[in-house]
Amino acid sequence: MLKQKTILITGGGSGIGEALVSNLSKDNKIIICGRNENKLQKVAGSNENVSYYVADVSVPEAIDELFRKISVDGIVLDVVFNNAGVVELWDLNKDVFRSAQIFEKVNTNLSGPIAVIQQFISQANKSVENLIINVTSEVALFPIPILPLYATSKAGLRVFTHALRTQLKNTNFKIVEILPPAIDTAMPKQLGNTGKLVSADAFAKSIISSINRGKSEFAPGANVPLLKLLSRFFPSAGLHFIDKMSRKQLQGL
Repeated sequence: MLKQKTILITGGGSGIGEALVSNLSKDNKIIICGRNENKLQKVAGSNENVSYYVADVSVPEAIDELFRKISVDGIVLDVVFNNAGVVELWDLNKDVFRSAQIFEKVNTNLSGPIAVIQQFISQANKSVENLIINVTSEVALFPIPILPLYATSKAGLRVFTHALRTQLKNTNFKIVEILPPAIDTAMPKQLGNTGKLVSADAFAKSIISSINRGKSEFAPGANVPLLKLLSRFFPSAGLHFIDKMSRKQLQGL
């Protein structure tokens, strides 16, 4: 399912996105986008069959311009990985975010992917199979209170993924959700995460394997059963437990 395809990977300049590029570029045509052109250039220069566009998926006009350029360049996408994401530590008792900061974070994780999906559907060749892969998070199953914007937006993308899968069930679009655990990228390090991290390259390989096996959801983390249990049976007590444990695991809290 992931061979001889034309694939867009948002947030392709680092982290999981970069690992996906290195594992997919040999057998596919890869287009990456992101905010940092230096990172995009480095990834494109280190892998075959990779081109890039500078595009910030938190900005509506940037998404529209990205797909306009893709169209002008004669590219028809078969696969999109909505991988771009940002995270924050936010205790509203202590910190004040500017409104623009709030919108930027939620747009990157939620509104941006939704807009990318709509543009992708509009340009796709609907006579062949197309793949939409949304990278959410384990926190989409049960929130971490100290990550309120990240948890809210990733849960929202999970809801949208389910709605999209239902709407497109009789079409040539297959919808896949990836729920990563803590991966060894800049994001958990930014939070001061002291827990065990999964290699980005190993996780990218497992994502590709899961998709090629036809799985519509991939949530391999050891915490997933507990999060589902807390969500179903102990939502209130679970929030207090998760809040206490996450503050302990994230340095400085």
